Amino acid sequence: MTSVASREPVIWWIFGEPFHAGPTIVCICAVIITRVIIGLQAKGRAQVALDISITLLSLLVAILWVQDQQLELLAAGITGIGVGSLGAGIIGIAKGAVGGRVRAAIDAFFGMKS
Repeated sequence: MTSVASREPVIWWIFGEPFHAGPTIVCICAVIITRVIIGLQAKGRAQVALDISITLLSLLVAILWVQDQQLELLAAGITGIGVGSLGAGIIGIAKGAVGGRVRAAIDAFFGMKS
């Protein structure tokens, strides 16, 4: 007996957009594992709500990056670990990138030089 295996990737459709299932699952697992490890190493009182929020934000950013860049499994896993380890730093990075542009736009609008 022989079996026929398909080499076609599994595609999920979410909100009308195609998502490759394999890299998405690898990325999700990598972020969750990384955030659990970081949460277990945290000293002091556990802030469960904050950690869950940061984990969800990390998942969102990592999955969007993996899908946008069409990464393979290994790259998706490494991306998930990296974004998961950044955690709250993602907020700081976004604030720095957006904040600088907003200040520059306001200065340009009012004709000021910084």
